[in-house]
Amino acid sequence: MLRGLFILLCLCLGTWSTAQTKGEPEKSIEQGPLENRVKTLASIQPGLGTVMHEMGYRFTNIYWAANGGNWGLAQYQLKELLEAQEVGEITRPQHAPMLKANEKTYLAPLAQAIEKQDINQFNHRFSAAVNGCNACHTALGYGFILFKVPKLPKQEFLDFSLKTDPKR
Repeated sequence: MLRGLFILLCLCLGTWSTAQTKGEPEKSIEQGPLENRVKTLASIQPGLGTVMHEMGYRFTNIYWAANGGNWGLAQYQLKELLEAQEVGEITRPQHAPMLKANEKTYLAPLAQAIEKQDINQFNHRFSAAVNGCNACHTALGYGFILFKVPKLPKQEFLDFSLKTDPKR
């Protein structure tokens, strides 16, 4: 048993030593040359799929909050969605123009409807945003991603019917 552990330790040290002598950069965000640390940080940034997952979650919550009269929650979810979108713009700069166009064309008008607490205007603008998102998915080769609002809210831990006002 002890002999097996010793052999395993030697193999691990040998592999580590070989990696170090081959000039492979150490993958650490805390140690090593600054350039390697930055490359390591860049390599672990979320892809647009991860960002879109959060955006879809928040987008759905915006719908249910507004339709439940919880305008404060709708506004908060939109603010958080925009923060997630910023991550996508920074980590995937090739998609930044598309994301910024989405914000200007669909999300800013949605924010105005939330501030007015106008459910008819909100639902009209939300529907336009859904169509815009799905058209963008198709244009980018992801036509198999079709956003739709679930028939019931998925978040049992959020009270979408709490009557609140957006902050002004």
